[in-house]
Amino acid sequence: MANIGLKHSADQLLRMLVAFEHRNFRLLWTGRFSSNMGRMMRVFLRAWVVWQLTDSPLLMGVVISSLSWPMLFMPFIGGIVADKIDRKKLLIVTETLLVILWAVVSLLLTLDLIQWWHFIISSVCSGVIQSFGRPGHLAMVADVVDRKTLPNAVALDSAAQTWPGVAGPALGALLIPLVGVAGGFWFTTILQLVTVTTIVLLDWQNTEKSPGDQSARSSFIEGFRHIRGEPTLLGLVALGMTSALFAQSYSFLLPAFADEILRLGDGTRGAQGLGVLMTGAAVGGAVGSLTAVSLSNFKKRGALLFFAVICFSFLVMAFSRSEVFVISFVILFFMRVMGMITQTTNITAMQLLAPDHLRGRVMSLRVFTMGLSPIGVMFMGALSEPSVLGIQNAVMLGGIVYAVVGVILFGFMPSLRKFE
Repeated sequence: MANIGLKHSADQLLRMLVAFEHRNFRLLWTGRFSSNMGRMMRVFLRAWVVWQLTDSPLLMGVVISSLSWPMLFMPFIGGIVADKIDRKKLLIVTETLLVILWAVVSLLLTLDLIQWWHFIISSVCSGVIQSFGRPGHLAMVADVVDRKTLPNAVALDSAAQTWPGVAGPALGALLIPLVGVAGGFWFTTILQLVTVTTIVLLDWQNTEKSPGDQSARSSFIEGFRHIRGEPTLLGLVALGMTSALFAQSYSFLLPAFADEILRLGDGTRGAQGLGVLMTGAAVGGAVGSLTAVSLSNFKKRGALLFFAVICFSFLVMAFSRSEVFVISFVILFFMRVMGMITQTTNITAMQLLAPDHLRGRVMSLRVFTMGLSPIGVMFMGALSEPSVLGIQNAVMLGGIVYAVVGVILFGFMPSLRKFE
């Protein structure tokens, strides 16, 4: 009986990882994971440096939001490009440019020449580059696996994005006492170089497409018409936008939250305490992502998504009222479990709804949604000022708005609620 149980567990694990049987997917996933790990570490490191330099939640939000400025319109252009040219060539160019960019920023930090506004310039440049690279990355998932394993590949690819979203900031916080902020940035530059290497190693058939007579404007209209005619896709985008603008902003406010509310301090002790707090969140995120991968073929995706959205919303509200470190630690753990299930299910549904010839344009909406997150940080940072709502009330408001929008979308869109 024990052997049967072990065999069943092994078979279940293999089904969860079936997409890794494809060499190109393994390389693409490794590159995605490395790039996203470095990106999320930089988000935290930037926030920490700006907070130390300015002691202002608003300026911290402005700096983080600068990454999103190009992503408010550039991803749609990037999606068109990803549908028309060879995606491997596109990614080699974009990822190499990012290596150069972050090497320059790391050097400025090492020489102690950095100013808070330098991060605005570098973030805008990064946003422009990623507006072309991310739609290409997302669209490539369907290129490197067969149709049968696509749902599993999409879920695993989502994990390559969501796991670093919780582990990256925690690792960044833990690195500050060890190697300093400059050392942390150099580490992220190396991670970006790993991504370039994995893309170069792809065994790739030239997928360059002829633009034909279709102009960029016509290509955009074609993609927009498809999206407008797919209510479920519209609901997913609306849900993602609300999350980015309100519910997820708490994570970028954690340095200020830990200092002002949990009173961990703003020195080395504060960085270490924040690192422990975010490590708990990282473990929760890993649990949530693994759960989402195991449910990649779950039929009632709409019901799963609604359950996770509501649970996440109430956990955000509870976190906003906690002033005890241990309680906040536990709440953050479960927040990330539900947050990862929500994000992974959302991205999986978008990939499954995207036709192959429009995949870059459809997934550019996901990049656009991600670009809204720093805008949400800027907005929530302004609300977090003591003269407005304060940090706790701002985070509470984010959870309330997400819950209300979720109930409205699932209540009035049967296609979203019943999506399989």
